[in-house]
Amino acid sequence: MVNQAQRAYHAWNTLISCATQRTTITYGALGAAIGIHHRPIKYVLELIQEHCISEGLPPITILATDRNGRIGRGFFAFDLDRRAEGLVSVYDHQWQSIENPFSFAADGQLYEKIVTELATTPSSAGDVMRLVKSRGMAQVMFRDALLECYGRRCAFTGMSFTEALEACHIVPWSSCLPEQRLDVRNGILLNSLHHSLFDKGWMTIDLAHRIQFVDPEMLYEPYSHFDKVVSVDLHGKQMLLPKNPALAPAAEFIQKHHEAMEKMNQ
Repeated sequence: MVNQAQRAYHAWNTLISCATQRTTITYGALGAAIGIHHRPIKYVLELIQEHCISEGLPPITILATDRNGRIGRGFFAFDLDRRAEGLVSVYDHQWQSIENPFSFAADGQLYEKIVTELATTPSSAGDVMRLVKSRGMAQVMFRDALLECYGRRCAFTGMSFTEALEACHIVPWSSCLPEQRLDVRNGILLNSLHHSLFDKGWMTIDLAHRIQFVDPEMLYEPYSHFDKVVSVDLHGKQMLLPKNPALAPAAEFIQKHHEAMEKMNQ
C-alpha cells in the first residue's frame, strides 16, 4: 500500500521550511527530501493543495516548481497571473502555529492500521473522520479501505487494474453524515467509467446487490456496441461483493441512491 498520507506529512514539513526561508523548491528536490522519485510527487501535492483550499490557507504548494521554475498543470489553488502575490501570502503566513494536518500518518504503520480498521469495522468511520482533517486524505483512505474490502477488483466488471479503480460513494460525500463518509458500506469499488455512470444516475444496484441500468430496453438513445457491453449487458447481474459480506453496500444507502436517481431522471 502506497502511504500518500505519510509522504504528505513529510512534504508538508519541507514546504513549511521553504516558506520560512522564503524560497521555492523543485519537484525533484522535494521528492528527494521525502525519499521518492519526483514523478509521483504530484499525488502528494494534490493532498496538500486540497487541504489548503478547504481550510482557507495560502497556497503553499505554489512553492513547488519544475527545474525551470514553472508550476505544473495540477496546481489550481491560486491565479498564476498573480503568482508573486501568492508567494508573498505564503511567505508571510504564520505556518509554525499550524499543526501538520497529516500528523496522524507520521507513523506509517498507524495509517495501515486505520485503513484495515475501516475495512473491517465500519462503525469506526466516525472516529477516523474526526482524526483526518483533510477531505482529500479521507478520500484516499476510503479508496484504500475499499481496495482491501473488494480484493482490488471492480465490483461491476472484476477489473483489477488498480490505477483505474476508484472509491464510489453510494450517498455522495456532500449529502451524508460525517460518520457515513468513510463507512465502506456506503461505497463501491468501481472503475472510473462505471463510477461516472453511477454518479450520473445511469446505473445503481438493487437491494439484492444486482447491477441495474436505467434503460435496459435501449429506448433512450442509440447505443454503440461498446455502450451496450458496459451498461445493458450488465443489467441484472450480481455485483462482486466484499470478501466479508457484512461490508456489502447497506440497504439504507442503496435506497437513498434510488431516491436521488428518481430526482435526476424526472
